[in-house]
Amino acid sequence: MASSSFQRWMTGACLLASLCSESAFAVEKKQVFTLDELQVTAPREIQRGTLTVPSNMDALKKMHRTPGGVAIVPAERLEETFSINFEDTLALVPGVYATKRFAEEVRISIRGSGLERTFHQKGLNALQDGIPFNKADSSGDFQEIDTLVLQRIEVHKGANAMQFGGTTLGGGINMISKTGQSNPGHELRLEMGSDDTFRGHIQSGQIFEKGDLFLSLTGSVSDGFRRHADQDNIKFNTNVGRKLNANAETRFYFTANNINLELPSTATLSNALSNPEDSPAAAFTADQRRDMMSYRVSNKTTFDLGDGTLLDVGAFVNYKDLFHPITAVVGVIDQESVEYGLFAEGSGNYQLAGFENKYRMGLTTHIGRTDAKVWSSNGGQPGRVTGNTDQTTQNIVGYGENHLYIVPDVAFVTGLQYVWANRRVFNKITPSETDSDYYESFNPKIGALYQYSEKVQLFTNVSKSFEPPDFSDLTQGGTVGFSPVEAQKAWTFEVGTRGEHGRFAWDLSLYRAWLEDELLKFTVGGGVPSTTFNAKDTVHQGAEVGWSVLAGENMLYAGDRLEWSNSYTYSDFYFDGDKQYGDNDLPGQPPHFYHTELRYDHPQRWFVNLSVDAASSADVDYTNTTTAPGYAIYGVGAGYDMNDKVSFFFDARNLGDKHYISNFSTAVNATSTSSLYYAGDTRRFFGGVQLKF
Repeated sequence: MASSSFQRWMTGACLLASLCSESAFAVEKKQVFTLDELQVTAPREIQRGTLTVPSNMDALKKMHRTPGGVAIVPAERLEETFSINFEDTLALVPGVYATKRFAEEVRISIRGSGLERTFHQKGLNALQDGIPFNKADSSGDFQEIDTLVLQRIEVHKGANAMQFGGTTLGGGINMISKTGQSNPGHELRLEMGSDDTFRGHIQSGQIFEKGDLFLSLTGSVSDGFRRHADQDNIKFNTNVGRKLNANAETRFYFTANNINLELPSTATLSNALSNPEDSPAAAFTADQRRDMMSYRVSNKTTFDLGDGTLLDVGAFVNYKDLFHPITAVVGVIDQESVEYGLFAEGSGNYQLAGFENKYRMGLTTHIGRTDAKVWSSNGGQPGRVTGNTDQTTQNIVGYGENHLYIVPDVAFVTGLQYVWANRRVFNKITPSETDSDYYESFNPKIGALYQYSEKVQLFTNVSKSFEPPDFSDLTQGGTVGFSPVEAQKAWTFEVGTRGEHGRFAWDLSLYRAWLEDELLKFTVGGGVPSTTFNAKDTVHQGAEVGWSVLAGENMLYAGDRLEWSNSYTYSDFYFDGDKQYGDNDLPGQPPHFYHTELRYDHPQRWFVNLSVDAASSADVDYTNTTTAPGYAIYGVGAGYDMNDKVSFFFDARNLGDKHYISNFSTAVNATSTSSLYYAGDTRRFFGGVQLKF
C-alpha cells in the first residue's frame, strides 16, 4: 500500500544512517580483510585467461576497482547443480530480482529496471563477452544464452555498467564464454528430472601453439510445469582465438540457437493458486508460442600496447527469425531482424601532476533493422496481414571513465557518457503511420573508492542514466505514428562497502534513484497488449545485502566445513506526488526478496545444502488495491565428485509443495477476475552427471 512522503524520506534516511554506522564501526576496529566477492568460490582448477578473455580472477580484480555494486558468478556455481535459467544462476547476487515466468523465461530486474515489463527483457544492458547481446532498441531474450558455456557472469549494477557503455537504470550483465584456454579437454553432461525434462551437453576445449578452440552443443526438452509450456531447444556455441604476436590476439565467436517454446499465459489469482499447473483456454486456442532461430557472429581483437595500455576493437552481426503467436487480439508476430555494429575500447594508466590515474574510454555503434509483420491468428497460424513495418534503430554510445588516486588507497572516479539513439518505423500498409524520433543525453558520473585495508572497501557514486523507449513502447496503436512517450531519465546515489573479516564476508549497497518519465506498463486485459506511459516523478530506493558466514570447520571430520550464504534485496519504489496516484507504491516487485543457503562440504568430495527462497507480498496495480501473496519455499541439493572426471548432483525444489505466485503483470486497478499471475513451480526433482575426459 502507499506510504506518506515523510515515511519515505525516513526510510531513506534510516538506510543511509545504517550504512554510516557500519562504516564508522569498520574504521574504528581497524580490521584487516581480503577482498573477495561473495559470489566467487575457490575454483576446482586454476583457469587460464587470454588477452581477449581474462581469467575469472583477473576480472574480479578489475571489477573491484568499481566504486559501486558488482558481482561475479563463476561457472562452478552453474555446474554443480541443475541450473537452466537466470533465476538459478543469479540467486545469490543481492539486488537482482530474477524470477521465473515459465520454462527458461525469467524476468530480471535490478533496482527496479523494467519494473513493469510483462514480456521479454528491458532495462538492462546485456552483453556476451563484452559485445552487445540485446537488440538495438534495448529489448532482449535471455533464454538465447546457454549458461553451460559460460565461465562466469558479471553483474554491474546501475551506473557501474557505464564503464562499457551501459546506459540504463539497472546496469548490465556481461556473460563471459569459456575458451579452449579456460576449459581444455572434453565434457559430457546429462540431466533429467520432473516434467519429462532432459538436457544433454557436450563441450570440447583445445589449446594450440598459437591459439585455442572451444565448442559446445546443448539440447534440451521439457513438457513444462504448466500445461501448454512444452519446450525444445538446441544451442551451439564456438569461439576460436589466435595470437597474432606476443602482444595481440584475435577471437571469433559464433552462436546458433533453435528455440521452440509454448506459452502458458497468465491466470487469475484464484486459479493460479488452486490449480497451478493449468493454463487458460486462450493459450491453447491461439496456440501461443515463441519460436526463434538466431545466429551471432562477432570478433574481438585485443592489443597490448605496453605499460598497462590495452586496446580492444571488434564487430558483430546478429540475425534472428521470430515466429510468435500470442493472443487472438494481437495475432501472430512474425519478425526477421539483422543487427550489426562496431566497438572500440582503450584502457591504461598515466601520471598527472604526480598522481596515478587509470582510464577507460570507448565507442559502440549498434544498428538494427527488423522486418516486422503481424498476422491475424487462425489458431496460432497466420491469417491475413494486419501489420507490416520496417523498424530501424541506430545507437551511438561514447563513454569515458577515469580513476584519480589522490593517495594510493583513495580513488576519485569521474565518468561521462554520450548517448544518441534513433527509432524509425516505415508502415507499408498505412504510410501515414510512418514515424521517427531521436533521443540523446549526456550522462555524468562521479564517485570515490576507499581501499581501507587489504580486505575491505568503501565506495560511493552519483550518476545519471538514460533509457529511450523500445518499439513496443512506441508502436502501441491508437495514435498516428509513435505513441507520445519520452525517454526515461534518472539520477542515482549509491553508497556501500564490501569485504571480509575472519569467518564473515559481506557486500552491501544502499541506493536512491530519482526518476523522471519512468517507462511503466499496465495490462488492459482480455488479450490486449500492455500499454506504456511515462510517470512524471518516481523514486526507487533500496538495499542490496549479501553476507556469508563460515559457520564451522573440522566439525565431524578433518577438512569439512559448513557455510551459510545469504542474499537480501529491499526495494521501495513509489510515485512522488503523482496527480493520479499520489505517493502510491509502484507495482511489480515485492519489497522484500531473500535467498539463503546452508551448505556442508565433506573432505571426501561430497556436499549437501538446504536453501530457502522467500518474498513478501507485492502490489499488483497502481491503485494499490490488490496484492500478490508472499511465499517461502525450501529445497535441498547434493553433489558428489567421484574423482576428477566424474561428478553427480541432485536437486529437490519446493519440497513443501507450496502453491505460490512467482511473477505477475501489472494493471491500473486489478480485480479478482484479472488474469495477471504466473504460478510458481510446485515440488520438482532434478539430477545429473558430468563426465570429463
